[in-house]
Amino acid sequence: MKRCSIILLAIMLLPISWAYSQTLELDYCQERARSLSPIKKQELLYETQANLNIKNLNTLNLPQSRLNGTYNYLSDVLDIGIDIAGLDIAEIPQNQYTLTLDISQKIYDGGYVKNAKKMQEAQLAANVKGMEVDLFEIKGMINTLYFNALVYQENEKLLGTVVDELNKQLKKINSQVENGAMLKSNANILNQQILKIQQQILEVQLGRKAMIDMLSDWIGEPISPDAEFTLPLIADQELSQDISRPEQQYFDLMEENLESQKKVLNAQVLPSLSGIAQLGVGSPNPLNYFETDATEYYVVGARLKWNFWDWKQTSRKKKVLEINKEILSSKKEDFEKKINIASIRDKSSIDTYSQLIEKDKKILELQEDIVRKSYSQFQNGVITSTEYIIEVNKRTEAQLNLQIHGIQKIQSEINYLTTKGNL
Repeated sequence: MKRCSIILLAIMLLPISWAYSQTLELDYCQERARSLSPIKKQELLYETQANLNIKNLNTLNLPQSRLNGTYNYLSDVLDIGIDIAGLDIAEIPQNQYTLTLDISQKIYDGGYVKNAKKMQEAQLAANVKGMEVDLFEIKGMINTLYFNALVYQENEKLLGTVVDELNKQLKKINSQVENGAMLKSNANILNQQILKIQQQILEVQLGRKAMIDMLSDWIGEPISPDAEFTLPLIADQELSQDISRPEQQYFDLMEENLESQKKVLNAQVLPSLSGIAQLGVGSPNPLNYFETDATEYYVVGARLKWNFWDWKQTSRKKKVLEINKEILSSKKEDFEKKINIASIRDKSSIDTYSQLIEKDKKILELQEDIVRKSYSQFQNGVITSTEYIIEVNKRTEAQLNLQIHGIQKIQSEINYLTTKGNL
């Protein structure tokens, strides 16, 4: 029974232990945010919309039927006014009606339905790619939140290490104060510095919490306050890759859509041929006006339609499409220019942080040596605790600079690859 209780307790504590050992990666956060975005729902809507339009176009190849009915009262009717011996000519009624069922079957439409369906498919592809463009923008937002949280996390760790170190030194100083080897003021100054750094840690924790709360909302799941944000690794990435953004594909698909619209316009001005049939009943019979009783009749044949002159409307519509293509081309060119400029900026940031990191390492190495010597001097009463704290603060600043610049360099590389569309 005791063993079962222990197992049950372990199972109950499992989610808690997972929460405190939770680790997050940038790729995971980006994928979750993109998959949960309301924008993602648009893909199914676009597909449904296109399928419905294509189904409607398919019906144009099916027989079309229409029921027509008319009733007329004529104030005057045809009267021959001649009596012919042996021939009984019925009087045409003034009350007249017809009821017809008209049926037509498209035989040739100039390729209108085929091209109209291709236009719907091109529009669908462009809409879906436009959705991907909107989803791509989420990457930049997630990058910012993730790296801000990462900076806060590493700052908190570093400041915590400094506090631990100062606390160890404070214990030694308190021991010396108790033995009368050092003034109480030295311990107070050191204790005051510890409290200041703890304030900084609190500010960092609040900033980190804000980033976590926003990121949690994006990825649709809780993030533990103690979650570990892992630093992305850019291994052997070629930073001079070509641009591969969804916007470029979107512009290309929009141009294809304009071309498909042009083909539809061309089909609309070609002749169309349909087979027709009409079944009807009327009084009098429209095919034999002297047959005044309600009689059935039918007509079969073919119908040719050709709008060969539309006052150049189609020609002007094509010119509008060509202008739209030129506008798209200029937008694409402008977009690629902006991406190249942004890439130069990111590449410059990478180079800058690389140089700063090298300087940071040298500065930190020198400052650590200064702190070691200062601590020895402080212990021997050569310098005051205030002077020692100043050197410790300089070392902490150097450590923070090295840490932040390292993260910023990785962030700049991520931004560069994201800007180029290669991540």
